[in-house]
Amino acid sequence: MPEAITVRVPATSANLGPGFDCLGLALDLWGTLTFTFNQSSSATRTDPVVMMADIAFRRAFSETGRTPPPHLSVSYDGAVPVGRGLGVSALSRVAGLIAANSFHPEPLPPEHLLTLATELEGHADNAAPALFGGLQVVVRDGDEIKHIGAKVPPQLQVILFIPHFNMPTEKSRGSLPTTVSLDDAVQNIGRAVLLVASLASGRLDLLDTASRDRLHQPTRSRIFPAMEDLFLAAREAGALCTFLSGAGSTICAFGTSRAEAIATAMAEAASERNIAGETVITTPSQRGGAILDGS
Repeated sequence: MPEAITVRVPATSANLGPGFDCLGLALDLWGTLTFTFNQSSSATRTDPVVMMADIAFRRAFSETGRTPPPHLSVSYDGAVPVGRGLGVSALSRVAGLIAANSFHPEPLPPEHLLTLATELEGHADNAAPALFGGLQVVVRDGDEIKHIGAKVPPQLQVILFIPHFNMPTEKSRGSLPTTVSLDDAVQNIGRAVLLVASLASGRLDLLDTASRDRLHQPTRSRIFPAMEDLFLAAREAGALCTFLSGAGSTICAFGTSRAEAIATAMAEAASERNIAGETVITTPSQRGGAILDGS
């Protein structure tokens, strides 16, 4: 048994506007978790990222009727914050499952890991891109999670404004309506399909229309009243589209140029509304979680 295993997993942005619970994108923004096994270590249970990874590691062992190694200790290194809509809970759980799966003489297939990650996470739209990378379309079919990767233009840039306040998923999701009108449902279905088709075909001129949402963002804007102001600032600076990343609070914009100008515009709009935060410019990642060489 190795003394330690290190797993690197990408942050993810879910929903992408109208794709509520169905679309997720892996980002070139990473978290690294190290699982250490020795007599002197003990499980760390104060950091929520570490706790989720620890639970996922043990869940993978119980799935196959095995006993996890004793004296498990987990550490996290990364810039992906908790409660900002960048999939850190999926990141940590996927890391735990991948690490545990490496011990199995007949490793569980990736689709099985996705099922376990979704069970722990609650939502496959973050878990699928964290595992497989890229843009993932996911649906639940009974007890099964069906997913497929979709193309993303290689020149696409992802510009993030990450506020210093969090929007816990439970609170953000709990504010959503339980029923929607037929018109809103049709509007979102059409735009979610258009969004995937626009990215796959390179018709980036359609992204602004395709990313408009009626199901969750209007309600979540009551928790984050400046959200639409930041959207507008990003679009006026050249963004192709804007949306709330996951349950928030991160604002995400797509572009192919002017990334610095878009980031500056969002930061200035936030500052004018006394919202502290930071900007990050990144790209989609076609790679999902994996064990680092040498672990």
